[in-house]
Amino acid sequence: MPDIFLNKVILITGASSGIGRATAKLFAEKGAKVAVMARTAKKLEELKKESANPNNILVIPGDVSKEADCIKCIRTIRKEWGALDVVIHNAGVTMRGIAEDTEMGVFRSLMETNYYSLVYFYKHSVKDLKLTHGNFVSVASMMGKYSTQLRAGYTASKHAMVGFMDSVRLELIPAGVHVMTVIPGFVKTEMSKNAFGADGKKRGTQDARIAAGLSPEQVAFDIYNGMKNRKREVVSSHFKEKFALFLSKWSPSLLDKLLLKIPVI
Repeated sequence: MPDIFLNKVILITGASSGIGRATAKLFAEKGAKVAVMARTAKKLEELKKESANPNNILVIPGDVSKEADCIKCIRTIRKEWGALDVVIHNAGVTMRGIAEDTEMGVFRSLMETNYYSLVYFYKHSVKDLKLTHGNFVSVASMMGKYSTQLRAGYTASKHAMVGFMDSVRLELIPAGVHVMTVIPGFVKTEMSKNAFGADGKKRGTQDARIAAGLSPEQVAFDIYNGMKNRKREVVSSHFKEKFALFLSKWSPSLLDKLLLKIPVI
């Protein structure tokens, strides 16, 4: 039986590495037409070569924090393949730093890359998704549900993403568009290495918890299954992160105490 995403037109942002790269490969294997966007064209071209179906990969270099690049990306897809069936917005950056010491430019960059880019893609693709009764998917974070220290700007942007998705989900139900938020825990990616420090410079070091996290391939599989079953939310993590999520709802004061005892880097 053909896969339900066979020949569907899918845009995946942040596809040069990590979750985005794994998700692009998975959907290309399923026979979808996958447009991949990231700032590094070389890595996207490498992804295309590694794909099981290179002809099903459309490389579109661009910066998601720039609305003009987002518009150009969507127009390129329409020109090549027609209307979008799926948008999976995965691109994002994080931080490590005490809020009072963190430069304002870091807070702005986090919101521009993580949150405003989500709004750009939504506003410029939603007409397509209404026509195709498609899927709008955002990869947020466990930090969009609760917060830890040293992540103020990052958690603010991820909370904004979760809130935005919860609102447009309701708005799009009459149009038959599936809206899904992905909540990953720790995932083995380069994200912590690329995290902003309080001064705006990249840290360049890997966190132990990130190194021990889920594989990007597992998260990609969870995204695929969630879309297939039209779930509103997918939590992709180990038990500890899920337990913390449970505590954030039912015993937030206990979670605060636990987080204060855990070294956060």
